[in-house]
Amino acid sequence: MTPSNLLTVRYNYTWSRQENGTFDVDSWGRSANGLERDFSNAVSGSLLSTVSSNTLNEFRFQFAREDRPRPYDGPLIAGQDRPFPDTSVDFGGAYRFGEPFFFPVIYDDTRVQITDNFSVIKGAHAIKFGGEFNRTNAFQTFAGFANGRYIFGSTDGFLNYVKFGPSYVECSNGSNTTLGQCPTGSTITGPLVLFLQQAGVGGLSAAEAGTQDIPQIEPSLFIQDKWQPNSRLSIQYGIRWEAQIQPKPITSPGDVFYAGFIGKANFPSDGTIPSDKKMFQPRLGISWDPAGDGKQVVRFSSGLFYARIPGLTLASSRSTNGSRGQSLYRDSTFNGFGVTPPVWPNLIPQSAISNPDHPDVFVFDKDFENPQTWSNTVAYERQIAPELSAFASFTHSNTDHITRFINRNDPVFGSPFSTGLGADGKNGIGVLTVVESTAKSRYDGLTLGVNKKYSQGYQLQVNYTLSRDLSDDDNERDPFSFRYARADRLDAEYNYSDRDQRHRFNSWLLTTFKGIEFNNRVSARSAQPISVANRIQPDGTIIKRNTLRKDNQFFSWDFRVTRDFKVGGSTIQPIFEVFNLTNSRNVKDPTARPLVFNFDGTVQTGLGDPRQAQFGVRWLF
Repeated sequence: MTPSNLLTVRYNYTWSRQENGTFDVDSWGRSANGLERDFSNAVSGSLLSTVSSNTLNEFRFQFAREDRPRPYDGPLIAGQDRPFPDTSVDFGGAYRFGEPFFFPVIYDDTRVQITDNFSVIKGAHAIKFGGEFNRTNAFQTFAGFANGRYIFGSTDGFLNYVKFGPSYVECSNGSNTTLGQCPTGSTITGPLVLFLQQAGVGGLSAAEAGTQDIPQIEPSLFIQDKWQPNSRLSIQYGIRWEAQIQPKPITSPGDVFYAGFIGKANFPSDGTIPSDKKMFQPRLGISWDPAGDGKQVVRFSSGLFYARIPGLTLASSRSTNGSRGQSLYRDSTFNGFGVTPPVWPNLIPQSAISNPDHPDVFVFDKDFENPQTWSNTVAYERQIAPELSAFASFTHSNTDHITRFINRNDPVFGSPFSTGLGADGKNGIGVLTVVESTAKSRYDGLTLGVNKKYSQGYQLQVNYTLSRDLSDDDNERDPFSFRYARADRLDAEYNYSDRDQRHRFNSWLLTTFKGIEFNNRVSARSAQPISVANRIQPDGTIIKRNTLRKDNQFFSWDFRVTRDFKVGGSTIQPIFEVFNLTNSRNVKDPTARPLVFNFDGTVQTGLGDPRQAQFGVRWLF
């Protein structure tokens, strides 16, 4: 614009279409998948202004919209204008077919971001301060479970349920019957383990109840300084303040289904979604050359970091509140008290859905806070030969206020909110899913490595990390299932995190010989944890979470050969690459629980990518 002002404006467009892109599980039918679509438009820009020889202002803005529709085009039930419901069968085989419970989805989000920072260089100080305004609004129609979710304990049980109807039950003494009642002295154990259906309240359809805007506003301010008192020492310090202002509930606290519980002892919610406006984050970084000869450096960093709360966590508490939407639950045991589950593949008919009677409800804990991490790292690097250095670093992180989903109306607590609502006080809440910030994690990691700059025909990097990652909950993004063994024994959950990778190794070697480049990359990591199948023992003791290891250790050796050929004023570079040269199995096993009970939105399992080779040509001119 002028010699002192540079304006940059960008426009970006993306488009994606993934057939069968939702799941990748060998034992799941083709109908248990969907179409993943995505397209976005974004306009962004910056204005850099040189105010004086030692001051600079940076202004940036962005407006973006992203659409992520998830349509479903699977088979329909004969005589019904609806797909087969999401059906899982057999814990061992982990079979699944039918429309995924969260399909179809209409979703888009818009983002407005404005940020400005001002930099001043004064003597040994480089000071920067500024602020940001960020507003994200998500619009979605999420009618999860509206088409039903069936889970059966065995294949035979499912087939008999279909053949004989929902009054077919399996009993604890090994018998079965089509009468819906087990012999005296035995109890109903199956075959229907779980049925969920989302329904609207007060004349709303499930789609209408699941349609909402979710605006989130995030302002922030910061100030930092990089101070270099001498050539051997550099100190960076500063503080950042952020807030995440959450949307108001759709139904006011005074009108919500569970309003009669608000304010009573031990009820965790006040009917709102708490905003966190006290996210103060100090930061410190130090780099020091002890000898002043440029051959070694000591680094230290420490800081407090806060995390955002994803919109999915907010959605259920605003819609599945007993006033707009309700979750209907059934299993084979309901036959025992005169309530017959639906005939597969049908739903509970609208005529049988009345005002909420003990609906499942989602709420936010009134003391909820955003997750926060204190992270501290100390590192030492030293030159051990010309162009070759070795380093060691240790990181310790404490993360608190991690999101946890827990049923505070669990029978182990005495189901305290199962009654007390309605004119006669007999109505109440079924499952009370509370979004809490009571989980924690601890991480320690030691990394050793060497770096060699390119000389004498080769260059390399090698690093190895030995780490320990502990936590008592890893379920921040799946509000549809609980991962604990007992709601009142969360101490048994504190053990290795689902993320834990005790050993991790990476290396990279580039060599040249007679003009030919050989590039090798090796990556490896140890297996991640998994829990035993039955953690609660007959004597009541609970085996800690994640005491075993999965069969998902990873090793991959990738190899590339290239050579340059001069052609006139250009260069032709043929490229030959091989990935996973040793054809390692690299089993994908991300689940922390049986696949039949997996409610995640995307799941992959089975063998990893096999050995693959490709050939290409690059033209440089």
